[in-house]
Amino acid sequence: MKLNKTILYKIFFSILFLIFLFYFVKPNEILEAFRQVKIFWILFAFLLLPLNLFLQFLRWKSFVVLINENVPNSKIIKSIFYSFSYSIFTPARLGEIGRAFHISNSKKDELIVLAFYEKFFTFCALLLFVLFSLGFFKNYLYFLGTFILIFIILGSKRIGKKIPYIRKYKKIINKVNILRVFLISMVFVFVYIFQFYLILNAFKNVQFFLSIFMISIVFFFNSLPITLSGLGIRELLSVYFFKDLGVSPGSATSAAFIIFFINILIPTFTGFILHLIPKKKSN
Repeated sequence: MKLNKTILYKIFFSILFLIFLFYFVKPNEILEAFRQVKIFWILFAFLLLPLNLFLQFLRWKSFVVLINENVPNSKIIKSIFYSFSYSIFTPARLGEIGRAFHISNSKKDELIVLAFYEKFFTFCALLLFVLFSLGFFKNYLYFLGTFILIFIILGSKRIGKKIPYIRKYKKIINKVNILRVFLISMVFVFVYIFQFYLILNAFKNVQFFLSIFMISIVFFFNSLPITLSGLGIRELLSVYFFKDLGVSPGSATSAAFIIFFINILIPTFTGFILHLIPKKKSN
């Protein structure tokens, strides 16, 4: 019952933010932007989706094998797609934790803890991009924040041991290769940001480094657990921040919808299809 209320809450705010969006950006502005789009850039961004998914597979596999080395790659891949079908309905895409329930013959409680740990690395990687960007474009003091964050990441195992609930899982957490997972997370976040950069270029040629800065900010605030997968918030933030890049409101909204379609809706639809395929009964 509580989960249903949460989903209804997110749907309500998603609709509210979309109404607010279309109050400022008229549908004809979006249609006009699509008429002038350069499809090559969108195709390029779409072709990076397999790399995006492959990086998620590498990272999740590095956690799964700590518990069960014999899990087939196909099962790990499917668990990722399944989690997309959950995360679209949850704040901050916490439904991705659901991938832990699709790894059979493994300790679910340990996998759930590792799935949260994986989310921690993704958030930290995105925050690092934000701090680096702010350091370059706003104030050098933000670079101090990057060093503090890296220190927290590298010391996350020790920090975890001091958290009451996490403490009992210290043996499995100690096995995590922090450097490997962190580097994969950084590349994953960069690919995600670069995809958005390519899509923006489909509407208007934009400066690379300033775009990376703006997109990082958009993605960071988009992670706030308010609407379904950030729907409505991402588009409003894009309109606000990308105006400094010379991108029109209609183009910014269109670009935000496209990145949502490529990186979220397509994998989510795949996850729903997998749910409909009958599963073989294990002996």
